[in-house]
Amino acid sequence: MASVGTAYEAACEAIGRLLREAGRKAILRSELVSYAPAHACDRALRRYCESGELTRVGQGIYGIGSAKVFDIVPEVMPKLGYHILPGDPVRGYSQKSGGAVWRLDRPCRRLIRKRGVQAMFETPDGRPVASRQRGGAMNPTQEPPTHREIEAHFHTFERCHSFARAEKDLIVRRALVAMECFRSERATLAIEGGTALVAYHRLTARFSEDLDIRLIPDESVQRLDADEQTAALKEIGQEFKSHLHTEMPFLQPTRKGRIRKDALLQTFIYDYQSAVPDKDVVAGLKCEVVHIPLMMPTVEQAGLGSERFATIHPVEIASGKWQALTTRLPRNADSYPDLVRHIHDLAAIRPALILLDPETARETMLRGETTQESVAAVLEELARPVWREHYENYMRRMGVLPVTDWPNSHPLWDAVMANFTALARELGLLRDDSAGSPRA
Repeated sequence: MASVGTAYEAACEAIGRLLREAGRKAILRSELVSYAPAHACDRALRRYCESGELTRVGQGIYGIGSAKVFDIVPEVMPKLGYHILPGDPVRGYSQKSGGAVWRLDRPCRRLIRKRGVQAMFETPDGRPVASRQRGGAMNPTQEPPTHREIEAHFHTFERCHSFARAEKDLIVRRALVAMECFRSERATLAIEGGTALVAYHRLTARFSEDLDIRLIPDESVQRLDADEQTAALKEIGQEFKSHLHTEMPFLQPTRKGRIRKDALLQTFIYDYQSAVPDKDVVAGLKCEVVHIPLMMPTVEQAGLGSERFATIHPVEIASGKWQALTTRLPRNADSYPDLVRHIHDLAAIRPALILLDPETARETMLRGETTQESVAAVLEELARPVWREHYENYMRRMGVLPVTDWPNSHPLWDAVMANFTALARELGLLRDDSAGSPRA
């Protein structure tokens, strides 16, 4: 650990030297990596940001003290390889729409923003260039949903039990756009879980309560020893937490989340002030950032923003849902009634899963505590009538369609269980002599 401390101290000393340079307005992260490893530089930068001596104003860009965007841009852009062309750099300035307009020698989609003021960039022919944040300071993720937006979103669904549910769904969607914008030089983020199946793979249809995110570090982080890798993962998690709060400042960080010592799980929980409060809808957002090695390559899907985005493969998501069921459901009975969401999702994605290579799917699913015996135990537990009630209650809260046996509806419990059991058989997760679909 001494080497870790030495690297951190070297990074702090490098930042101190740059801060003392006369006339300097900003520090680039790339200016520090020659003095110390990247993880140590990030840790030192975060310390100076917490003290107020630096402010993160862009990806790898940190403003010094009270330096304004107008002062920072002409200093950092040449260092980043851009040339500022002659012209009036303050045209179009406003506190709301953000900062000065700078004409560069080539398109630039960087975001440089501080306290609501953003630098806007143009191409040599005067055409505006949208930032990576899909609209810059006017990005709709910057403000909470309005009453009009909530009402319009509420009426897009055949079944939405409250305006508070529509409001939360808007906030979840905006958080996904903010997540798509996140950039780290040491890792990428990929969406997983039920949210990925709904918003990206388009295989299921229900509301999502939170964001399940896979943290995929690059090789430089993977090569670190255990302690250094843990520190790097925690730093990346904190970068994402800061990024989300910057993109959605109306979200209020809380202390209700947790971070495991090994950083394999980092949970960040935010509250927000609901415009349409409802006792049955929690006015909050949970983000679970998990570092688990990939079993299958990620899949690029159309993002909610303007670019494609990495998502965890549906087979790997399904495997995680089987693990959740087989490890928690038989031993806890119905203590966790919301586990019924996994039943719903696995039954819904059955058509997509059986089109894949069955042997590959089976190998991915049949691991850990997911065995033929544990799957049979899950089916035995689900045969209890109480699970029909849990399903109906869950779909009343989280469904976007009515629950009927008609088309364009969420299926009834019997149909869900028939598909769920059939999927288990088709993937080889259930012995032929096991019980069939449980009866209510």
